[in-house]
Amino acid sequence: MLKTKITAAVLCIVFVLSAFVGCSGETKDSYNYDLTNYSYSKGLDANGFFEGIKASDHVTLPEYKGIALPAEVLVADEAEVKAQLDEITAQYDTYAQITDKAIANGDTVNIDYVGSVDGVEFEGGSTGGMGTDVTIGVTNYIDDFLEQLIGHMPGENFDIEVTFPADYGKEHLNGKDAIFNITVNYIQGELIKAELNDEIASEYGFATVAELSADIEKWIIEQQKSDFFTELMYQSELKGKMPQAVLDYVICADLINYKGYADMFGMTLEEFIIGYVGSESLDAYISSNMDYYELSAIYCLATQALAETEGISVSDMAVSDAGLSDYVESYGMPYLKQYVLQTVTGPAFVIDNSVSE
Repeated sequence: MLKTKITAAVLCIVFVLSAFVGCSGETKDSYNYDLTNYSYSKGLDANGFFEGIKASDHVTLPEYKGIALPAEVLVADEAEVKAQLDEITAQYDTYAQITDKAIANGDTVNIDYVGSVDGVEFEGGSTGGMGTDVTIGVTNYIDDFLEQLIGHMPGENFDIEVTFPADYGKEHLNGKDAIFNITVNYIQGELIKAELNDEIASEYGFATVAELSADIEKWIIEQQKSDFFTELMYQSELKGKMPQAVLDYVICADLINYKGYADMFGMTLEEFIIGYVGSESLDAYISSNMDYYELSAIYCLATQALAETEGISVSDMAVSDAGLSDYVESYGMPYLKQYVLQTVTGPAFVIDNSVSE
């Protein structure tokens, strides 16, 4: 992994989307998981292996030495590199600012406002001078707030009057008449596409666009190596029954992500699963994903079995080299070692022992 702003952003996504490869929980009874004192590293030893479990006793690995490596695994597709660069560049796109015409229905307008009720400004009723974009007839504001902007010019400062709905949801505003002092900054014009340059590259820690492009190519190739390794490990076969601790570990990793969102909305985990995920219950959600959980558990066991068989270990330095030192406090070193084994060290071993097609 690369020590750049790109990598930091990607890491956040990776931890969310593939947390199933490293976390821990305890089962109180069937489908009843206690996530209160959850820890990503709970249930893992200092090496990032499952405590008390010899993975090679539970899975049979596929042939992984001397296997054919497709040439495309080691080459970054130009279109994908361009797509990544375009996504970066798009963040610097701007719009022309029109200041010489009156606001019309459908216009997107940048405004500032300060709201007050009975002459007293209220919390959340101001842009704080930061400006906000609204589109007349599209953006949803109270009453006829936006329609009252029509006909005004950029640079104008004026008051509008609105009435909050009786069921607005805030007792001090429900049904109240309010005055908003409006400043029109500009009307949004045509999109002005940015051009990728060294200045933008420097924002991501690179001196030139060429260095940024090379970094993206390297990242894409590492992802392709990891994908190749993952598909290979999925071919492992389970010997007998899946260790319950590993399956619980995988399930809890999935649930903890949803619990974080549930906590944000002041909901229980089951309420969130029903309301936002669309399952009829938490039990139903877990049951419907059991095939995925079992495959993920096999993957966890397989990567550990590979490490056991080949004497592979992940050091603290390897975690640091992967750019993960800042995540030790949040995830714990055992989890990060397991993560590096699955995404860096394991794939590197298989690739190094493969035969290019």
